Amino acid sequence: MTFRHTRLSFTPARHRFYDSDWIELMTIEATRRSPAAGLLIAPKAFYFFWFVALGTFGPFIVLYYRNVGLDLAQIGLLLSLGGILQAAGPLWGLLADALRLRRILLPIAVVGTLIPAALLGQVSAFWQIFTLTTIISLFAIPITPLADSATLAALGNARERYGAQRVWGAVGWGLSTVLSGWLIQRLGLSLIFWAYPIAGGLAALAALAMPRAELATVNVVPAGRTLLRDRRWARFLISATLIGCSGALVHGFFSLYMEDLGAGGEQIGLAYTIASISELPVMALSALALRRWGARPLMVTAGLAYALRMLLYWVAPSPEWALAIQLLHGLCFASLWTAGVVEAQRLAPPGLEATAQSLFGTAVFGIAVALANAIGGVIYRDYGYGALFAAAAFAALVGAGGLAFGAPEEREPYSGEQQP
Repeated sequence: MTFRHTRLSFTPARHRFYDSDWIELMTIEATRRSPAAGLLIAPKAFYFFWFVALGTFGPFIVLYYRNVGLDLAQIGLLLSLGGILQAAGPLWGLLADALRLRRILLPIAVVGTLIPAALLGQVSAFWQIFTLTTIISLFAIPITPLADSATLAALGNARERYGAQRVWGAVGWGLSTVLSGWLIQRLGLSLIFWAYPIAGGLAALAALAMPRAELATVNVVPAGRTLLRDRRWARFLISATLIGCSGALVHGFFSLYMEDLGAGGEQIGLAYTIASISELPVMALSALALRRWGARPLMVTAGLAYALRMLLYWVAPSPEWALAIQLLHGLCFASLWTAGVVEAQRLAPPGLEATAQSLFGTAVFGIAVALANAIGGVIYRDYGYGALFAAAAFAALVGAGGLAFGAPEEREPYSGEQQP
């Protein structure tokens, strides 16, 4: 996540709208007045079970690919599929916004990934794996944007509390990766092909109870044009894509890198658990950080942390060193994702919140995943993991620079209130 978008590795999350006389702001007063709104149990349950499913599958599917004889370039192509297919992400977002089907689409999308994921364990030919991975990726595309949009709508003006909901994904991911690594070392990789559908089914049930947000009728064409013409969006998405390339490379190839260092299933699972634990304090303090420094500086910090992390992987002499480096993951991914979600929401025209989340998801888990994994597989195969991580560090630095040197109005602090 990259997986984390869907953090499916084969994929697998506001300025004023000046021309808004023709549209009403989103109305969520009923949700905010509800006594249950402060608890938001359904989003927490969804994030937990969905990331349990991802944690049992994502870190280990690349090991299965290698075990059945695929080379690194083929693995890179499979990892890039989800990113290539993210081109359909904004269409899912438009469908959810314009037809108000978010609550129905989310459980349908989750269920759509379960059967093909189970069938992956029954095939070994590249084109069979390619076909099933394509189906999984198509259904996985809208899951994180729809869940994030529903959660943010329920939070209303308290959008900075998003991290308190999303942190349950980190808990689920951490528990599932360490347990799965331990079991895989003893029972084999076949475990992932039945554990994922069970956890994913529980996530689909939780999705049925996700909070409802009422959206005004939206004229999506003018709003979409305004969003795409906004220079702030161009800089934001390009920079997020470059930082996302760094995250996509480490996410896609980390298990293979650990195996090349001599790690077994237990150490690989432990590495992902350490990464998840490192997310917890960042998620917990995200509201404070957003209020104090703003979303844009937090994204810059994430880019710089990714660059440092990649360089450390390059020189790590053993799996134990790589385990320690995983502690930087929270500052990298959690900062990028929580700040990016808020920034996308801040920039979104009213009524296109799900579309905005889809565009951000497309940048980080779409374009970045497609480019990084397709090219990264060839780099890893031909030049080794040192060159792979050097390229990842460079991409993160360029992305952080793009955000840091934007226009002053692009870097205004997060206020916690929706601008009219």
